Amino acid sequence: MRSLLLGAAYLCLLGHTSTVAAASATIAEEFDSASVSENWFTCKRDENSFSFGKIAGEGRTAASQVVKALPENNVLAFVMLPKGCAHEDGPYQHDGYERSELWESEKVLARMGTDIWYRFDMYIDASIKPTTGRFVIGQWKEKNSPQDAPILTQRFNGRAFTVTIEQDNSDPYRAKEDVLCRVYIASQSSAPVEPGFGDAHNLVAPTQLFSMMNTNNQPLSVGHDVDDVVHGTSPLLLAGLSGCSKGLRITRYNALPDPFGKWTTMVYHLRLIPNEKGLIEIWANGKKISKTEGVIGFKPFLPDQNQYFKFGAYRNHTDFETITRLDHYVRSERREDIDANGTLTPP
Repeated sequence: MRSLLLGAAYLCLLGHTSTVAAASATIAEEFDSASVSENWFTCKRDENSFSFGKIAGEGRTAASQVVKALPENNVLAFVMLPKGCAHEDGPYQHDGYERSELWESEKVLARMGTDIWYRFDMYIDASIKPTTGRFVIGQWKEKNSPQDAPILTQRFNGRAFTVTIEQDNSDPYRAKEDVLCRVYIASQSSAPVEPGFGDAHNLVAPTQLFSMMNTNNQPLSVGHDVDDVVHGTSPLLLAGLSGCSKGLRITRYNALPDPFGKWTTMVYHLRLIPNEKGLIEIWANGKKISKTEGVIGFKPFLPDQNQYFKFGAYRNHTDFETITRLDHYVRSERREDIDANGTLTPP
């Protein structure tokens, strides 16, 4: 198995003085064995299946995940119970969602606030529809977070690829229950919102991207926002903040690519801190997409807590099957470990 877990002895020296005393491990995975390494936890549930190794008809190996559609009554009957995953194929508590996720295992987690790089190839099949609601594939979360929400998320609602972060909602005029602000920091050109838009929501029933300000519950036209403004593909060098977004500087360089039915190479450079030192840089297929600086995550900042990455479909109940794949995964505090020749992360 081409799997690497290295204990790093160096401190991160990428222009930032880390609050973390010890460096995190470097991980590299090709998923070329029939079973997954100890670097990962497989979240097994009734609606999913996993396979590892060679992909039939392709010259590559990957972690392949399938999420199936359960009968709706099997999903919604458990909506108020805690979420969970099966251990050793045993029972678990349903949560009202459908998912097929790999999680970084407990032993390899990085500390919150670490200056760290992630590189991976992802395959998102073309099953997702323009009318599909909440559909997440890839999240970064804080263990024991002050808020039960991901800090950074790849979203595919309505068959449009976007990347969002979550902040505490500090808007003095917000509804009491809307404790979170979801801010879009990168988007496909067909997405209905531009980077910089903040959508207030609560922890129980977050608003759906394609139903905002839509009393008939009909999906908005792809390529338009709630004000019916057509989005072009020209670079927006500095995205203005709107909605509940606060304390951020978002620079957009390119739109996210169309990821459906194909492989896409993603690179993320992260420093997840809810103050002026927070940082997210995103590249896709060798193009710089966006840079976000400022308040990223939730207060209080807990430097003794860990952050973790998980990949795979996580959605509301949907009536179709979706396949996702993960390959060429590398996580390191050193840029050269994820992009030795600089082709994936140009300035």
